[in-house]
Amino acid sequence: MDRLGVRARYLLEETGRNTAPAIWFAARASTPDDILLIMPSDHWIEDIDSFSKAVAHGAEICDSGRWVTFGITATDPATGYGYIEVAEAGEEVANVRSFTEKPDLATAASYLEAGNYFWNSGIFMVRADVCLDSFDTHQPELAAAAARCWESRDQRSDEDILLKPDLENVPSISVDYAIMERQDNIALIPFDGGWSDVGSWDSLSKLMAENATGTGGDVVLVESQNVFVHGSGRTIAGIGLEDLIIIDDDDATLIVRKGQTEHVKTVIDQLMTANKAVATQHSFEYRPWGMFENLLDSDVCKVKRLTVDPGQHLSLQYHHRRSEHWVVVQGTATVQLDGERLTLEAGHSIDIPLGAHHALGNDTDQPVIVIEVQMGSYFGEDDIVRVSDPYNR
Repeated sequence: MDRLGVRARYLLEETGRNTAPAIWFAARASTPDDILLIMPSDHWIEDIDSFSKAVAHGAEICDSGRWVTFGITATDPATGYGYIEVAEAGEEVANVRSFTEKPDLATAASYLEAGNYFWNSGIFMVRADVCLDSFDTHQPELAAAAARCWESRDQRSDEDILLKPDLENVPSISVDYAIMERQDNIALIPFDGGWSDVGSWDSLSKLMAENATGTGGDVVLVESQNVFVHGSGRTIAGIGLEDLIIIDDDDATLIVRKGQTEHVKTVIDQLMTANKAVATQHSFEYRPWGMFENLLDSDVCKVKRLTVDPGQHLSLQYHHRRSEHWVVVQGTATVQLDGERLTLEAGHSIDIPLGAHHALGNDTDQPVIVIEVQMGSYFGEDDIVRVSDPYNR
């Protein structure tokens, strides 16, 4: 946001509660006459100029007190999208009659033939005060629970952190079910400027069709057709394959027939039932100071690669259940250890004893990369006691 010159405030949920509560919190954090543009994060819009014009038009309609949604012109009887029925087709601004969740193929075909149905883009606009009024009318219990959660939030710098114990009392429900299916006087603006829901590997592979052999690794396909491969570094070879999507990550591999990627959710559910960490965790995480990658996680040690961005510093902290050994492999690191300040060049290393107060930083204009080896009885991120933190966590 700094690069765009936009001042942002972040609303962070310690546990997710679906789209309706998130929208309520955004409206509550806004001034009453602010116009909210509510967009999923996993969509692709090709014609930005056309979309910008549609948003400007939508803002004018929102000023009159209406909700606005953007309908995508349906080109085939897709069963992976929700549908919006309007009163009359062909209007620049149409009146919404109904919202329908993902239909079966026969129903989707009947919608396409009727001509007055659009794909539901999941993009909405509304004035903040109108949004809150809608929740008070249609979801009073949700609004009351969300208000209590908002009042007890943790405020840090440019962040409002909504706490898990309070969030768990807020109903988890989508805005479609909570509001849109109950709300009167919704306006729909048709949009056909190159939209795609990239929430599945099917849709993402279509967008990346020009790179059909994938990215991020060496791919060799023999006697294969209509195959999309995305690798993470290893060489991937396929023989006699057809109509497949193959995603090879560093901690899991997905192989799925094209047209069936919606069933990935079932795989995730089974992995979570089996308590597999791969279902909820990735091998890397971003932090305000940079990122870390897990290279090895065993019963006796854990190895990470830390990348500290220029000018950034980790918190001054200590651990109850582990010691650490740092090796600088790139850049010049600044280290605090029990009151002593040290500078370590590439190739230098240092031991961090159990319970020692320590901090890692980067006072240069180049990234610093450190290999961290943790030794002890427990390696969880919750074994971090922060003495001081530049990010007020």
